[in-house]
Amino acid sequence: MTQQFIIIILLIALGYTLKRINYFKANDSQVLSTLVLNVTLPSLVIVNLNEAKLDVSLSILPIMMILYGVITKVIIVWFFIKYDNQIRGATGMMMASLNIGLFAYPLVEAIWPETGMIYFGMADIGGAIIMFGVTYFVGSYFSSGGDSFDFKYLGKNLLKSVPLMTYIIMFILNMMNIHFPDPVIDFFSVLSGANMPLSMILLGLMLNFSIDKRFLPIAIKYLVAHYGLGIIAGLLVHFFLPVNDEMIKTTLQVAWLLPVGVAIIPYSIQFKYKTLPLVGMVTNLTIVISIIILYIYQMLFV
Repeated sequence: MTQQFIIIILLIALGYTLKRINYFKANDSQVLSTLVLNVTLPSLVIVNLNEAKLDVSLSILPIMMILYGVITKVIIVWFFIKYDNQIRGATGMMMASLNIGLFAYPLVEAIWPETGMIYFGMADIGGAIIMFGVTYFVGSYFSSGGDSFDFKYLGKNLLKSVPLMTYIIMFILNMMNIHFPDPVIDFFSVLSGANMPLSMILLGLMLNFSIDKRFLPIAIKYLVAHYGLGIIAGLLVHFFLPVNDEMIKTTLQVAWLLPVGVAIIPYSIQFKYKTLPLVGMVTNLTIVISIIILYIYQMLFV
């Protein structure tokens, strides 16, 4: 597993290096992101869920993700109560808006190759509702230039999420005992093989280590809350969640320590937040921190 993580780090470093030497520009990440989210990642979901043994008990994962998202967003807004709406809105958007698709899936596939995608896919359903619903509402509420919350926007974005819709469709087909034939799966297997390297190179392209000193104290305070609340919630799940499936607990513990999702950046632009440097800085820092945490986690517990 250490070798797998070394490969992942090298792929991220490759993406960052290609950007630094101007072989790729930061804007080029949009093309790669579209390819990963709409082609390679859905292909990986199809391959993993075609013959997977699913259980209705896994529905607790999206429920817990939604509960965690709502509760921690309320806590973080209260935590930054003394700051202005721009800070409270930015931190409220970032909290519990987790990068499962681009960041987690490739690592999960490496750490838990047989079951990881099933469990994290279920968690991603709840995560998507938080990202496209609750997070959007928080950003709009605290923004001076934002529009009022639109439920049509939520529905449209959920439907536009190709990985999420692929997971839901495959879940339904699986529960109905409908499976794709081997030639179809062979085709998607070829595409899915590109998901991990492309995702990690994409993360490297998106990395930016610039530090804005104006927001550094706030960033540190947020990072303490981001990982502190994730650890506390993970411990509560470990000791008190009444389920026998340990992988459900593991999924939640890991998911709540993932980086901030990159969708927060376009939200910040849409709602005209002046705290965009804070959002960018925290997003990049959480990618690095979460990689370290996951490496230590898999060494100790997997």
